[in-house]
Amino acid sequence: MSMPVRWQMQDLIDEHQKPSRTAAKTPENQTPICDACKIIGRGSSVLHGHQHFIMTLVTRGAGTQTLNGEDIPFVENDLFLLSPADFHNNTVAAGQSFDYYRLCFSYELLEARLSGLIAPDKLPLHIHLSDSAAALAAEIFERLVDESENGQERLGHKACLQALAEQLLILVMRELPTAQAALPSTPVNRALGYLHAHFHEPISVGDAAAYAGYTPNYFNYCFRNQMGIPFGEYLRNMRLSYAENLLRASNMPVTEIAFESGFGSLSHFSRSFRETYGCAPQEYRRKISKE
Repeated sequence: MSMPVRWQMQDLIDEHQKPSRTAAKTPENQTPICDACKIIGRGSSVLHGHQHFIMTLVTRGAGTQTLNGEDIPFVENDLFLLSPADFHNNTVAAGQSFDYYRLCFSYELLEARLSGLIAPDKLPLHIHLSDSAAALAAEIFERLVDESENGQERLGHKACLQALAEQLLILVMRELPTAQAALPSTPVNRALGYLHAHFHEPISVGDAAAYAGYTPNYFNYCFRNQMGIPFGEYLRNMRLSYAENLLRASNMPVTEIAFESGFGSLSHFSRSFRETYGCAPQEYRRKISKE
């Protein structure tokens, strides 16, 4: 299955399981600003990734979501929030299916005032909503679906989508235990969201600092103070984790994986991978194939 995962493996749904609505068309490889849909009768899916943040709310059925290699059972009222760095697939019993709402959005949609609530370093997120919270979330999702399907010509369409997405995110964060709740929004938190959305692209500390509104030196100081490691090391670890998932999820050539994960050269990728995992990427793939 040799393919650029971020653009050809995303949102893989069998033809008979596609949502009944016609999805809004966006230019190829462009992350949608915000899009919501309700999917009925979803079966099992292959392992895949997304080029955007994705939130799902299960409204019927049960199964298992394999998320970055970890099997997580899900039932009605379970909610997942994933970043572009995450891989997942859903498995249900033979002859079974489940229903869910899905919201796809770019990190930039939330802008500075709410971006810190996502706390990308704590993603992926899985929680079970209370009945009352799930009912309210479903109501917001319904409004998002309607606006996504029918609101393109309405006054304030984008602002409406943003407001509804923000309502949904706040609801979810209020349901989290205190230990999991996001820290108050800071420039570093906002830069983390930018990193999770663009880590596969050429990106420097200057790019992240500019996004956060800091000088590179001061941003690097703040980043290390908050995250415990320098910016460059954090970015490297994120890219390596993504590459490790690709080695597990596909038979893409190692060279493609290196560039897909944001490394500028195969030699840099191989050296970094060996330092972290103790063996070359090809050897690692052979080992996990025997597990």
